[in-house]
Amino acid sequence: MVEVGLMLFLIFIGVSLLVAARAALKSQKKQKVKKQRYRPYQPQATQTQTAQASAPRQATITQTQSESRAAYASADEYFRAGMYDRAKEEYLKTGRVFGAAKSIAAKGREFIPDSLQIISRYAPERDEEMVRNLSRYFFDSGETELSALILYESELIEEADAVLATIGKTIDDITPTGVVEVSAIDPSPEVAEDTQKSLEELEEIASKAKEEVVEEPEPKIEIRTKGPQPLKVATTDLDERCSVCMSPIKAGESFVRCPFCDTPSHYSHIVEWIKVKPQCPNCRKKLVARMFQA
Repeated sequence: MVEVGLMLFLIFIGVSLLVAARAALKSQKKQKVKKQRYRPYQPQATQTQTAQASAPRQATITQTQSESRAAYASADEYFRAGMYDRAKEEYLKTGRVFGAAKSIAAKGREFIPDSLQIISRYAPERDEEMVRNLSRYFFDSGETELSALILYESELIEEADAVLATIGKTIDDITPTGVVEVSAIDPSPEVAEDTQKSLEELEEIASKAKEEVVEEPEPKIEIRTKGPQPLKVATTDLDERCSVCMSPIKAGESFVRCPFCDTPSHYSHIVEWIKVKPQCPNCRKKLVARMFQA
C-alpha cells in the first residue's frame, strides 16, 4: 500500500509539472504575437484600375513635354529667321534667359544694354557667368567687336581688351566718341531781316502785355474799435448774459463790453479771463486789460 501511494504521488507531481510547463509555453507565445488594430475592409485596386488612374497624369506630363519641346523649337526657328523680338518672347516663355539675351544682342550693338538688362533681371545670381557665355557665343560666331562690347558694358574691361587684341583693335577703336561737329550756317540777308523783325514784334507784344497787367493792391483789413470801454454798473437786470460765466447780468453788477463785438461781460470775470487767454470769448479778437477803464 505504501508503494502504491508513493507511485500515485509521483504521477501527480509529474502531471502538475507538465501542466505548468504547457501554461508557461502558451504565455510566451501570446507575448510574441503583436496585437493588431482593426482595419475596415478595403478592396485593393487591380492593376488595370491603377493603370487607368495614372494614365491622365502621364498624358499631362507627356503633353507638357511636347509643348515645351515645341516652344524650344519655335524660339530657335524665330532666331534663325531673324525675328529676334519674337524669339526673345518664346525663349522667356520656356525660361531660357540666355536665349532671350542672345536674341536682343543679335539686333546690334545699340541693343546690348537691353540684352544685359534681361540677364540682370531674370538671372541675377548668374549675371557674370551668363555675360561671359554671351560674349563667347558672339566671339565664336565671328562677331568679335560685339563680343568685346558685351564685356565692356559689363565693366569687364580687361577681358574686353583681350578679345579685341585678337583682331588688333582697342576699345577706343570700336566705341563712338559721342562728339558731333555742326557747322554754323550763315542765314541770308532776307532771312536775317525777317528774324530781326519777328524778335522786335515779340518784344513789343511782351511790353504791351506788361503795361496791361495792373497789380491790384492787397486788401487791407482795418480793425476799428470804440476806444477804451468804460466800466458800467447795471441799473436793471439785462437781457444779455456774461460772455465768460454765461449768467445774466443783474442790477448792481459791474460789467464792460468788448470793443470789437460789443458783447457784455462781468468786469471781474473778463479781467481774469484775459490773464489766462487774452482774447474775447465771443469774437476771439485780442483783448488787453487797458482796453477797459475801471
